[in-house]
Amino acid sequence: MPLYEYRCKECGNVVEFRSSMSAKEEMAATLQCKSCGSGDFTQVFSGIALTNDSKSAGPAHPPPSGGCCPGGMCNLQ
Repeated sequence: MPLYEYRCKECGNVVEFRSSMSAKEEMAATLQCKSCGSGDFTQVFSGIALTNDSKSAGPAHPPPSGGCCPGGMCNLQ
């Protein structure tokens, strides 16, 4: 399930919750800030972190193929 973050428009406190995409709006409508009691929030769009465990996975980026297509599979060289 995705993690959603909302920032209180009154005090800036950030609230997080996990919800299915279909229930996100319903959950967001019930938010109440624990710091100031406001129910006025805006959604925060944060980045994601990708990691590579070198013990169990291949390279984080594929090696260069020398061609213009992924894996050098096209004939446009």
